[in-house]
Amino acid sequence: MSDDAIMYFFPITVLVLLALLVPASLLLISWLANPHNSNNPNKDEPYECGLTETVGTASQRFDVKFYLIAMLFLVFDLEVAFLYPWAVHFGKGGWGMVVVLLVFLVILEAGYLYLYRKGALDWDRS
Repeated sequence: MSDDAIMYFFPITVLVLLALLVPASLLLISWLANPHNSNNPNKDEPYECGLTETVGTASQRFDVKFYLIAMLFLVFDLEVAFLYPWAVHFGKGGWGMVVVLLVFLVILEAGYLYLYRKGALDWDRS
């Protein structure tokens, strides 16, 4: 093997060795520092939002309302993300850009009002 090949592969070899050595040493330190006997049954239970006692089972189904709120958040979050390109190009477009933004915001607000009237944002509704 030539000296050029050795100088080429040396940094890659060091990087691979470090990538293997660091996680392995951290796992070993963690295993050595961890007490292996757990006499407290509370330590074996899952932690659930600060509650001392768990509510329900792990296979319990969530209400569709949670998924609906998550989807609505994603939809409106993506729509708000369209404001960033508008802000970047605002200086180039003049008053036409303001009109485009106002139309966009009116449509966005109409969507919020529609969802509010339909009760999609009401948590207490059964």
